[in-house]
Amino acid sequence: MGSGFSRFPAWSLHRKGRRDLRKNWFYRMLLSYMPVFLAVCLTLLLITFVSVRQLSERSAVKSSEAVAKNAMQIIEQSLRNIEDTMYATVLSDPRIADFYADANGSFVSSYSAARALGELQYRLPLLYSVYLYRPEDGTVLSPTSIVRIDDFVDKGYVLDKMESDLRYAWGDRRLSGGPGAFDSPEVVSLVKIADLRTNGLLVANVNADALRLLLANSTDTSTGYLELSDGGGAVIASTSGHDRAEVKQERRKLVGADMPYTGWKIEGGLLQAGIFGWVAPVLYGSVSLGALCIALGLVWILYVTRRHYRPVESLVRQIGAFSVKKTPAFPTADMRDEFQTIGLALESLWDQSNRLSRENEENKSFKRAHHFRRLAEGRMEAVSREARKEAEMLGLKLDSGPASAAIVEIDRFFVEVCGNYSDRDRQLLKYALQSALQETFGAAGMEVKSDWLAEHQLGVIALHGYESDPEREIEAALERLRGWSAAHLPFTVTVGIGNEVERSDDISRSFQTAKEALAYKIPLGLNRVIRFRALPGGGHPEIALGLQRIKEISRQFRMGEPSWTVEWSSLLASMQNGCFSGEQIRHLLFVLLFHVQREMIELPTELQTAWVEESARLEDFLKEGETLEEIGEAFTVVFAAVAEQLRLWRESKQNRNVVQEIKRYIDEHYADPNLSQAMLADEFHLHSTSISRLFKEEYGVKFVDYVNEIRIGQAIGLMESTELPVHEIAQTVGFMHSQTFIKMFKKITGFTPGSYRKERTGTG
Repeated sequence: MGSGFSRFPAWSLHRKGRRDLRKNWFYRMLLSYMPVFLAVCLTLLLITFVSVRQLSERSAVKSSEAVAKNAMQIIEQSLRNIEDTMYATVLSDPRIADFYADANGSFVSSYSAARALGELQYRLPLLYSVYLYRPEDGTVLSPTSIVRIDDFVDKGYVLDKMESDLRYAWGDRRLSGGPGAFDSPEVVSLVKIADLRTNGLLVANVNADALRLLLANSTDTSTGYLELSDGGGAVIASTSGHDRAEVKQERRKLVGADMPYTGWKIEGGLLQAGIFGWVAPVLYGSVSLGALCIALGLVWILYVTRRHYRPVESLVRQIGAFSVKKTPAFPTADMRDEFQTIGLALESLWDQSNRLSRENEENKSFKRAHHFRRLAEGRMEAVSREARKEAEMLGLKLDSGPASAAIVEIDRFFVEVCGNYSDRDRQLLKYALQSALQETFGAAGMEVKSDWLAEHQLGVIALHGYESDPEREIEAALERLRGWSAAHLPFTVTVGIGNEVERSDDISRSFQTAKEALAYKIPLGLNRVIRFRALPGGGHPEIALGLQRIKEISRQFRMGEPSWTVEWSSLLASMQNGCFSGEQIRHLLFVLLFHVQREMIELPTELQTAWVEESARLEDFLKEGETLEEIGEAFTVVFAAVAEQLRLWRESKQNRNVVQEIKRYIDEHYADPNLSQAMLADEFHLHSTSISRLFKEEYGVKFVDYVNEIRIGQAIGLMESTELPVHEIAQTVGFMHSQTFIKMFKKITGFTPGSYRKERTGTG
């Protein structure tokens, strides 16, 4: 323990340092509770405030909506009643009609009309004033006076309404005495046509203060307000004053609505002093109560934390005294609390233990793999003590009885396994394969040692026991391993079995023969068990015949002789019969690529470039391919593609001059009605199908289409320069039948010959 603690900063021996550490833990405990407590309390206060505020606002909005709706109904009903009464008076009262009919202005008719206006004003208390205007003589009649328009105080308004189209709706809040009449009350006016013949007007003025009183009677003006405004936003009446600038900060709008009858807008809301008159006391009371609860909670937290810290303080003091005894001198700088230091020390000791354990296992595994490779390669001296010690680490006795070696190789390891699995996954798969090997031989009652010779090759040493035929038993066990791998792992394995050796210290010779056997998996194929003794000729076949075939294949391929495919198939067959090892097959195919490359030097640059690209692909495939079937298929595809390019190049080189001669012949003999592919085939000694194909490849147009275009072009020239009839022109350019000529002419030009001649020359 002492050595473990000495690696970390520890506690000071000074009393002040220990006191600081204790306070540190006390503050930690305190701060672990207090922020949560404060957050909860403040959240509750905020929720209370928001809830009270929202409840008050919802209540105020509902109340304002009801008040505004009631006030809107009262005002619109009152104004509609005035308009309906004015309309009924104009239609039914003969005194109004007599006033407009008497253009001379007799006293009787004027007096009667004045009485009618007085009765109208009496029936409608909201009316401040009402008068008639007769445009014929400019007379204005009110219930109490009759004056000329020039002397009337509201002259400007009356004359404006005579010229205005917007005179039949409520509006125009103004002074009743006209501009400059500051002592006159503000009114809202309605103008109606009183006489259609003279366009006489009936004007009714409603006092704006009367509208304000209607609004004031509909709401409590101490806590809320109502305001009427016209379509342009000008205030008509308001319970909180007419000047909005004065009350902007004193009220809060809650509702607003459009008045369908007048086109005005009504707005309602609360005066700020009103809402906070009862919200503020509730809010202040809640805040005060919350503050008191927070203070009591803090006191309780301090008390409980101090009480719960006492056992921790005692434990920390004991641990500190123990650590000081174990390590009498500690640096006081960068001092940590006790629990953190102890935690770091224990964590460090645990990490050290795990690291040493892993290093020990890794060293054992590394040494075991190293000794196994030395034994497989024959670099271990059997007589030395070191060799015997290394063999004992592997569980072998160098002077034990006969043994056989084998190599288990993962197929397509670098192409498929490395490409599809991570390093960790590959290690798990290799572990599964090695474990399956041990279980397979253990189930057969044979002792086996194994380790990885390379990343994809597992070395196996099988000790012969008392079996009657140990080599057959070993082969059977490895065959079962191969089948299990194919069924349960994402890859297959190929196994090479070496010859038996009399002593285990000679096992390197068996490994060498196993490696040579494994090299034959290219011609024999993957996922199989290969015994060295079963190879033909002891594993050393003759390859002279293969080299001779390679030279012949290269020559025939360059000359374009079809027999090269036969020779290539024979070479593949000879490789597949098992007489060639993997290295020998790769060597022969590399020689083949070299000879073909040398033959291709004489060809044009574009063909050489194509071959170089394809041969580079084949070289890469030779290095990565694991079976002769795959390699042979890749070579066959590439050779066939290059051979086709050579054939096309030869044909284009030989036939281009011929195609140009054919075109020249067509241009000169287009008028011959017997001109056809068969005729040209006889003329130029070619097949008719070849003529069509070569002509299309050279000029991009079919032979028949080209002949028809030449003939129609010549026919157009004859139509524009001569007056020959259509059937003679058709015969002149090579058409035997006029109908065929007309059909082809329309197909190419879009016109019939007659319509074309009419459009271009004006003749039919």
